Amino acid sequence: MSAFSKIIKHIELPREDDTLTHEELYLANYDLLPVPVENRTWGPWTYFLFWFAEGSSITSLTTVGTAVKNGLSWWEAWLAVIFSHVLVAFYMVMTGRPGAVYHIPFPVIVRTSFGQWGSYIPFICRQIMTIVWTGVQSVSTGNCFYVMLHAIFPGIAHVHNPFSKDVTMTGGRLIGFACGWVVTLACCWVPFHKFQKLVIAKSAVMLFFIFAFFIWVVVKAHGGGPMLKSPSAVPKGETHGWLWVSQFMIQAANQLTFATNNADITRYAARPKNAIWTQIGGYPIGTGLVAFFGVFIVSASSVIYGKVLWDPIAILDGFLTQNYDSKTRCGVFFLGLGFSFAQVTTMIFANLIPAGNDTAALVPRFIDVKRGAIICMILAFAITPWNLTKTSFAFTNYLNSYAVFLSGFIGIIACDYFLIRKGFYDIHDLFSGRPTGIYYYTGGWNWRAFTAYILTMIPFLPGFAQVCGAKVVPEGAVKLFDLGSLVQTILAAIFYWGFCMISPPPGGIREKWQEIEPGNGFVPRVYGDDLGIDGVNVDFEKGDFEKEMAVKTDETKV
Repeated sequence: MSAFSKIIKHIELPREDDTLTHEELYLANYDLLPVPVENRTWGPWTYFLFWFAEGSSITSLTTVGTAVKNGLSWWEAWLAVIFSHVLVAFYMVMTGRPGAVYHIPFPVIVRTSFGQWGSYIPFICRQIMTIVWTGVQSVSTGNCFYVMLHAIFPGIAHVHNPFSKDVTMTGGRLIGFACGWVVTLACCWVPFHKFQKLVIAKSAVMLFFIFAFFIWVVVKAHGGGPMLKSPSAVPKGETHGWLWVSQFMIQAANQLTFATNNADITRYAARPKNAIWTQIGGYPIGTGLVAFFGVFIVSASSVIYGKVLWDPIAILDGFLTQNYDSKTRCGVFFLGLGFSFAQVTTMIFANLIPAGNDTAALVPRFIDVKRGAIICMILAFAITPWNLTKTSFAFTNYLNSYAVFLSGFIGIIACDYFLIRKGFYDIHDLFSGRPTGIYYYTGGWNWRAFTAYILTMIPFLPGFAQVCGAKVVPEGAVKLFDLGSLVQTILAAIFYWGFCMISPPPGGIREKWQEIEPGNGFVPRVYGDDLGIDGVNVDFEKGDFEKEMAVKTDETKV
């Protein structure tokens, strides 16, 4: 064995089945297979608290402020935030259902609609966004650590600043960034299914500290500030109704990454029904509650500092600048500690789990979820995310506009599972590279999904160009782009359904609803060219699945 072969063997992940072909080595590893039964531990309240906790973040404190800055009154903006999260919660339930039943992640699920090799396009698109968001969230996490450290070490605010004035990063904040990055990186070595109790802890901690912050700010400002009394300010040329709708859609677009990757979370469900109604309730309730407090905090900052500060961490750090006494330092330290804990937890669930799954699916022979999460953290540092957040609101608009590349995936995945497959996945074929597999399509690519995706995206590209700086874009195209989170998702589902009716995919259009939950010890089977499930001949064109998977034959309860 050559030295190069030894190196390859050393970094290669262990596998139980040595009969897999070279092609199949790039379709499966332990982390991409169905979650073992003993690790399916998340109950309905876990999901409620998970999304409640995810909504209870530092970012949620500023969501209403974004819409207020664009012209809505605070209560109109608040309602836009709540209803947008309800819409996204329904999306999450649809895309998360296959994960809850078959306990597989998003990169495997998209193989059913886009094909074994075509699936690389959806999860690479999502991975790009995940890496960027990981970098941005790392900056927020670092700011929380910085405030906590500033309460202990006053000199950190005067550390040499190597950055230019147009960058929000400073020498002291870079220290906080490094601390937060190292702590988050260390979490990559903990198996993600073991973070179940962390969900409960974050819900309680974040709610307590945000409420404490809210009380402190309101007391310091002797009230809620002028924003609570300000009416809406509709920009010239806009109507009040359209302004609300556009902000509603912008808020929804900001959350679409959660809708695409929800299967990465629902795959840990003890029972599929655990990941339905509690998700729909937990996400908008958590975000709505925290956003309500955020209105008062941001509004009161104009009284305390003479100008509105949209960053809640800057508001907190300003307390130390005004008065560096022991009581203020103690209060800021514990708030900073609580916010740091919450941000690290957000990084784990919102960034590292999806990034780990996507990167593992790229090269499953060598990368598992842990290695994938580590790679994501390294890349998030390498892109110097502090340079991306020079103008936070403009950059947020760029991130939101990326939804034009994600909305179509949601519609196609939902249509494929609920209307075409009727809930049935041939779990073995998902990990098989044989050309006769029902998800191999034509060379591993499903033209139906890609045609639907491209046709759906084309009308929204002019609006995307306008966000990116194009000067001459028709007003109608801009307004259509604002509706993309809803319209594009629906159009993608309609186009995909239509193409499947015209040219049914391998396996046909299922007539009966049937979900089969895989049992324990699942290993992808190696088939002969003419064999189907468990070695039984199957007519894929007619959808003849009379002999179902032997891994678990009882029907999944809804």
